Amino acid sequence: MPGEEERRQPLSAPSESALTFGDRGVSADRAAATRRALGRNLVQRRSREVETRTTLTATATPRQQFVGLDVTIAGQLTSGGTGLARVPVVLYNTDDPTNKVRTATTTTDASGHYQFTLTDSVAATHAYTVYARGRSTHSRAQSTEILVAYVARAALAPGTRFRTVFNLAWAELLAIFLILAGEGLLFAGYYVAGVGVQALNLVMIFIAIIVLNGDRVELLEVLALVSLLRIVNLSFALVPTVTLYWLVAIYGVMFIPIISVVAHRKLRRHDLGLTGSRQLTYLIPFGALIGVELALIEYQILANPALIPSFSLVWLVELSFVMIFVVTLVEELLFRALLQPELVHRSGPIVGILITSIIFGAMQSGFANYYELLFAFGVGLIFGVAYYRTKNLPFVITMHAVNNILLFGVLPFVPILAVPH
Repeated sequence: MPGEEERRQPLSAPSESALTFGDRGVSADRAAATRRALGRNLVQRRSREVETRTTLTATATPRQQFVGLDVTIAGQLTSGGTGLARVPVVLYNTDDPTNKVRTATTTTDASGHYQFTLTDSVAATHAYTVYARGRSTHSRAQSTEILVAYVARAALAPGTRFRTVFNLAWAELLAIFLILAGEGLLFAGYYVAGVGVQALNLVMIFIAIIVLNGDRVELLEVLALVSLLRIVNLSFALVPTVTLYWLVAIYGVMFIPIISVVAHRKLRRHDLGLTGSRQLTYLIPFGALIGVELALIEYQILANPALIPSFSLVWLVELSFVMIFVVTLVEELLFRALLQPELVHRSGPIVGILITSIIFGAMQSGFANYYELLFAFGVGLIFGVAYYRTKNLPFVITMHAVNNILLFGVLPFVPILAVPH
């Protein structure tokens, strides 16, 4: 037991070194706690920044392709329903899941869409997956795996074994022949016979689609639209004085079957070449320049009257609206976005573009001018190659619309060019 003196002895104050050590210990604990709190806040803030789900879609068109022909893998990167622009997107070959191979890299456009073009020289089936890198504003994303089969031409469609020249079925060849025959009769002045052949073609295609029971009838559906366009458009050749409002009525009707086909196939804007692109900054001016040159040539062939009563800003605006959003939009959706890809898919790019251009040129038979047929065929080749190389429909529409606007609204009022009618 300690003595009384020891119990009464006051406690000694801590030394200066001990106080310093204690303060440092407390400061260190507080600093560590602060760092942990800041870390938690940073993680929470980052999690809030990327909490909106990021979705990456990907589809292959077509899923089964001939060896040597292109397959397009396209999709959209979205976050909260809004497309993410200028985000790097990487395509990987995932045939071996343990060893993914980087195949291509691109960047999303202004609406979040992207596109890759692939081909293969041997028959094989490949698996692909698309990845998008994450950023501070969105998380990274991955598409579902896509299978693409490259096959020999003879094995592409077992259900359509009756394939002949250019790898087209008998029904498809017959439909093309009837379209050209109907246009030939119209060119010769036999209007009733011409429209009768086009109507017969519609009936034949309808029967063929029923017989094939949905087995690769896409080309037949589009060829039916071509015949329908001629039947509806026959008034263009029959009415002596075609007005601007006639064109709105004639071509406006065609939006209904075209939209029906697009909806039935579940085609997106990207599939039709209608998405925005940074290429448009130079493609649109270039397309306008080509359209001017084409108009100057075609006016020398047709020397046609104007479709507007006078050369004024109001009439030019109306004519431009009709030509851009009605006439050329319908024709380019039909011929370039729907017909040409189907023919290219079956017969290759050269034959596909060639057949499309022949049909496009024949559809100008209402002018009854041999030079116009040749000119329209050449224009079809230009438009076809332009669409095939760029997959950009606004580019082709610009060339076509500028040509029509100048041809029917500007050049007939130029004194040095105008021809009395």
